[in-house]
Amino acid sequence: MPRENGPLAVDEYLCPTEVHTRMSAVLHSTRLFDLHNLDWDADFASVGIDSLESTAVITSIEHEFHTVFEDRVFENFENFN
Repeated sequence: MPRENGPLAVDEYLCPTEVHTRMSAVLHSTRLFDLHNLDWDADFASVGIDSLESTAVITSIEHEFHTVFEDRVFENFENFN
């Protein structure tokens, strides 16, 4: 995806801290989670969200990162990590 100042360089990537921060902002905006106690490795059911809520959250993450997950990938998400 080209940037205003040119195409992305091969070595450009998001550091794990930025990914975590941006995902936390998305999760905070949903008001479904207590981020202080969220276990990023816990599956969605144990966190207390149903399939509709998980779809909404994952779609919000897609919007935040300007990406689209393929259906086969999207269906296999089990946790936020």
